[in-house]
Amino acid sequence: MERVVDAAIVGAGVAGLSAALFLGRAGRSVIVFDGGRTRIDSVEEVREYLGVDGLAPQELLSRARAEVHRYGIEIRRQRVASATSRPDGLFEVYHGNSVAIARTVVLATGLIDKLPPLSGLPKAWGRDLRVCPCFDGYEVQGKRFVVFGVPERLVHMASWVWMWSRDVTVVSEHAFTDVVLDRLRLLDIEVIADEVTGLVHNGERLEALMTRKGNSIACDAAWIAAEMVAASELAASLCDVDDMGLARVDGVGRTSRPGIFAVGNAADPAAHLAHAAAAGTNVGPHVVMYLLDREIERRTASQKNAEWADFQKANHENRQPLIPHTLFLPLRDLKRRNLPRMRGLRGLGRRSRTFQCSGHRRAP
Repeated sequence: MERVVDAAIVGAGVAGLSAALFLGRAGRSVIVFDGGRTRIDSVEEVREYLGVDGLAPQELLSRARAEVHRYGIEIRRQRVASATSRPDGLFEVYHGNSVAIARTVVLATGLIDKLPPLSGLPKAWGRDLRVCPCFDGYEVQGKRFVVFGVPERLVHMASWVWMWSRDVTVVSEHAFTDVVLDRLRLLDIEVIADEVTGLVHNGERLEALMTRKGNSIACDAAWIAAEMVAASELAASLCDVDDMGLARVDGVGRTSRPGIFAVGNAADPAAHLAHAAAAGTNVGPHVVMYLLDREIERRTASQKNAEWADFQKANHENRQPLIPHTLFLPLRDLKRRNLPRMRGLRGLGRRSRTFQCSGHRRAP
């Protein structure tokens, strides 16, 4: 008999491990699939997360995995290639050369920032190329900022980081409207018509950005309005997704397909670490409730099947044909029930209390 787990969690970041922790404490059987590096690996320190501010990302995840292991949760260091639903309501999760069978799937696959080709970009690129001032704006507040990236997000980013520094420059070859330019001028944000091509360091410290025209723009922090897309195509193969490929969910993480849930950046591109952890915890009760509803359905169906089998067995042992009880009703009741006229009624006198439809015989 194949092993079936209650939940397969795809993604071992903060959101996925938070969901695993809840489900493990709820006594559910869970497999977590760890596909490797996550978005948090792009920074050197965790920020804006109460209790672990300043901690290295790998130390945070190591602690989280240890907590999850205490409740018997299995973590497999494998990437999920695909997942499909079965006619019986279960899901097959393919990883490596194996397949796991699960009653539910929780997508915690996150998103990725699509960066342009830039020279001088370190592995932990989030140290110099920042994506959200809420996360690490404090460390560079009041410094020289340069902002670049996709035009549709660039103006918002430039205005937003202005709250952390009044020295902001936008680099873009995009032709902004007068309304947009007026907004930037009100904040004294300069716009340079050029394209960023690389980062210049003095040791490990960022000191300037290079442009396509050969200019060097001095700065202490570079902010990029990057295009964001889903880190995995699993959601698109299992449920409704948005333009970024992120799962569309309700307020508790349920997707358009029953049994499929999504948490953290797999559903919300604006979710920070604290939001991701909360989403993982919040989805837990709803996964358990889904499992409970399916178990009640299964037991109800099993009970009905058993009752029907007992009924057939009893009729077989008594050798009684299955004759509908309405075939032996008093004639006045038939009229009251407004039943359709049946062959065999003609010729029955008023003294006849029952009738027999043609095509059926009385029980002996």
